[in-house]
Amino acid sequence: MTKLTKVIETKLAPPLIRFSQMKYIQVIQRTGLGIMSLLIIGSVFLLLASFPSETYLNFLGDFRWTLAEASGVGTAFIALYTTITTSYALVEWYAKNRDEKMDVVQPMILAVASFLLVNPAETVSTVIEGAKEPGSFTGVPSAALGALGVFTAIIVGIVTVEMYRFFVRKKIVMKLPDGVPEMVSNAFTSLFPSFFVIVFWWLLRSVLHINISEIISSIFEPLVTVGDSSFAMIIVTLLNRILWSVGIHGSNIVSGVAGTFWTQMMTANQTAMQAGEVLPYTFTSVFMDNYIWSGLFPLAFMLTRSKLPRFKALGALALPATLFNIGEPLIFGLPIMMNPLMMIPFILSSLVLAISSAVFQAIGLIPVPVLNVPWITPAPIKAFLSTNGSWAAMLFVIAGWIISFLIYSPFVKALEKQELVLESEME
Repeated sequence: MTKLTKVIETKLAPPLIRFSQMKYIQVIQRTGLGIMSLLIIGSVFLLLASFPSETYLNFLGDFRWTLAEASGVGTAFIALYTTITTSYALVEWYAKNRDEKMDVVQPMILAVASFLLVNPAETVSTVIEGAKEPGSFTGVPSAALGALGVFTAIIVGIVTVEMYRFFVRKKIVMKLPDGVPEMVSNAFTSLFPSFFVIVFWWLLRSVLHINISEIISSIFEPLVTVGDSSFAMIIVTLLNRILWSVGIHGSNIVSGVAGTFWTQMMTANQTAMQAGEVLPYTFTSVFMDNYIWSGLFPLAFMLTRSKLPRFKALGALALPATLFNIGEPLIFGLPIMMNPLMMIPFILSSLVLAISSAVFQAIGLIPVPVLNVPWITPAPIKAFLSTNGSWAAMLFVIAGWIISFLIYSPFVKALEKQELVLESEME
């Protein structure tokens, strides 16, 4: 382990860390830190509203839905927040690294307006209970504001600020006399740049009908091979983790393509189980949910033992959430997203679990999970329940946590060392 850590620190980490220090990568990482607090708060409410205990949920009664109203405070509108934090982070980067003085309020507002422009409101017909005729409502699609829209939000935030900055630097602005108050002057200075930015996004979405979110999703559709095979499962695992690593909700993208097939496979397995027949499928979404997506608890636990105060505090805050399979505080807060050094163990650990689960199932050491247990249930307990009480399934998940801990360990140490160097240089 010591030799491996040294190789990672001396050979692998330096070029990856240099990559992570590039302008836009730093901006994206700053974006994750900006929304971390809301993700953690939302996770707390989600735990309180969905804690996997029937006695507890019966005690809450309908009040659990009141608690659940705050559970999406971070994730339900994460794309909108990302637009704000990305635009702010880029303005901040230019101020710190290029000493460029640029009003931060106008680009942020412009970025939000642009994001809503590329995700226009839609009118949806619906049946309203008690009404004689169907009604309708108009609003921005919720999927565009959530995790599926994060990558679009990053693109819109960066492009908007860069376009705004171009016009300001070229002095293509409305000039007012020196005696005009700064607040008024900034508002008029931003008029021309804002106009051109809005026209750009309007042409892209409304005239040319280019939907950025759909393009991003369609790029990865051909890469998802749906089928009941270990090869397909490994491809899905790899794709899921790569997408998460670049800020796209991998689970939603993959399940959006393969979800229908997985639902049919899961239903067929449950029907066969009830009839006492042989299970027709093996590598369903239930299989992956239990044996591969076992959460980031090992990483959170490791961070609680870190020498860095930031890592230690983040680990303590994320530990309860990760125990219940909520990984966003670490994906966006450490971050893992757009962090080349942490992307490697994030992808590698899941691939190891995918391959080992396929091998162990093939030789009969672990059973095929069939029952659909709430995803928020701690991974070892969830595996135990989904396999109708298999201790082997529970032990496999625990062993997977240990393996993930070992995989993450040298990378976290390398990241700690680099952070300590940066802190000493700043002092």
